[in-house]
Amino acid sequence: MRIRVRELDRPLAGFERATCRPAAAESQAAAGLIDMIGGSALFGEHLLLPEEQEKCYRAISDLRRLIGDTRHLIGEDCVSDETLLAMRAACRRYLDAAEDWDRKAGRRHAMPSYRFYQLLGAFRDVMGIYLWRLADLHDLDVDGRLASFFPAARD
Repeated sequence: MRIRVRELDRPLAGFERATCRPAAAESQAAAGLIDMIGGSALFGEHLLLPEEQEKCYRAISDLRRLIGDTRHLIGEDCVSDETLLAMRAACRRYLDAAEDWDRKAGRRHAMPSYRFYQLLGAFRDVMGIYLWRLADLHDLDVDGRLASFFPAARD
């Protein structure tokens, strides 16, 4: 099921309402990026196990590269440039935190399970905000599974 972001009753605090009209090519690239992120194991329906830290690390590394490639494709003067930069920074923060744990433990992918889930949850929360913003800027529909990572509705 696809959901139109602008129709959800969950305004994002700190972001202005999209007023500019992005180019069609930029919107297509953003839609492709959102769909590829939605198809990633990071945002899938199955639970990632602590033993899958390496898979998660590689998926986030690939995601960071994909976001950079998309930004390069649509240009740095695009409407969504700041959002794409913030998404890359979120990936980098996760990778840095995972590498810090590796250094402390003296071996790769050695995070305790509670810390792995904390980092992954924080990463998904942050990416949910940026995916929301990207879809709002381009007035896109997103997969219903991704909408579960968006900020909660007002109570």
